[in-house]
Amino acid sequence: MAVVPLLVALLVTACGSGTTPGAPSATASTVGATVPGVTGTEVVVGSWGPQDGPAGFYGAIDRTLDAYFKMINDQGGINGRKIRFIYENDSYQPAKTVAAVKKLVEEDKVFALCGGLGTPNNAAVMDYVVANNVPHVWPATGTTMLAVPFKKNIYAVQLNYTTEATIATQYALDQLGTKKIAVFYQNDAFGKEGLDAVQAELKKRNLPAATAVSYETADTNFSAQALKLQTSGADTVILYAVPKPGGSIIAEMGKIGYAPKLLSSSVINDPSIFALAGSAINGMLIEAYLPAFDDTSNPKIVEYQAFMAKYAPKEQIGGFTEVGYAYGQVFIEALKRAGKELTREGFMANLDQMKNFTGSLVPSLSYSPTDHAGVKAAYFQAAKDGKFVTVTGYITLK
Repeated sequence: MAVVPLLVALLVTACGSGTTPGAPSATASTVGATVPGVTGTEVVVGSWGPQDGPAGFYGAIDRTLDAYFKMINDQGGINGRKIRFIYENDSYQPAKTVAAVKKLVEEDKVFALCGGLGTPNNAAVMDYVVANNVPHVWPATGTTMLAVPFKKNIYAVQLNYTTEATIATQYALDQLGTKKIAVFYQNDAFGKEGLDAVQAELKKRNLPAATAVSYETADTNFSAQALKLQTSGADTVILYAVPKPGGSIIAEMGKIGYAPKLLSSSVINDPSIFALAGSAINGMLIEAYLPAFDDTSNPKIVEYQAFMAKYAPKEQIGGFTEVGYAYGQVFIEALKRAGKELTREGFMANLDQMKNFTGSLVPSLSYSPTDHAGVKAAYFQAAKDGKFVTVTGYITLK
């Protein structure tokens, strides 16, 4: 019958007529339907981190990020879309991280991740996140594996632990008169990266290796480690530890009258450490890469504190909430630049063009299509009477 060919011809004409060669196949109203976590009115963003356990103090990061996104939504969202933020508690256990990230990607259909915390935790899900091409902006870790080897969908910001530990070692030897170093470190990829960087710098200078004293994340008593540090004869101890173990080892050293020079990774740069460590923390030098969270001479810090007062009044002004706020700033800037026609590839392409961005608490942030390493400098603060006091300007590797 002639009706069938006629219908086919009409359908072909309807689908093909008026199409310009090379034009996008999706319209503005349908593009969102093909992108995970994106609708005409919403973007779904995910994260994970501990809300309890030895690293539970870090829970403030995701809670602050959640509050930041709520502020953005109150302001109308970005490019017509509100943000729905889902964060999972993994208790700092990599096996739980794997389950949490699979839920976020496969069930919640997140568009992107922001601020997923922990070195072993990121290591446990890195291949999965890369294989699924999920953008991850500012993983909450300084592990070098975020950027080396290069991964097109992972965007580090935090100063990496190798650079950080090398700066600490150089500063101890060149500025503090250190003769012998010991390292108290978490027995995983996080702590070992800090330890390895210290040892590499000592080896480069033909100096004796540091005494290495480790702990496990499940440990609750650190008296044995404090004694090992003391008997090592080290006049300087460098810490690569999360808050509870870090604060506990400082307190234990104080109990036995061992008072070496102390330097620490930025991972415990928060007022919560003072209650954990007690008075033995006085004089400790701690690295930082964001501006001092209590420096109200800095207009950006004034804005951060005003945000906290309004949107997260129950959280503490400090390093952990400061980074959560900064995560939000960087993520939102990337979302703005991606425009209305939001895709993962477009989102990442715009991040790859970010050059010397100063619109967040990060002093300056740049990426390229081949470099997602983030910050490359740090400064030192000293612990004094329950506060951190800035004692140096920004330092880069020698």
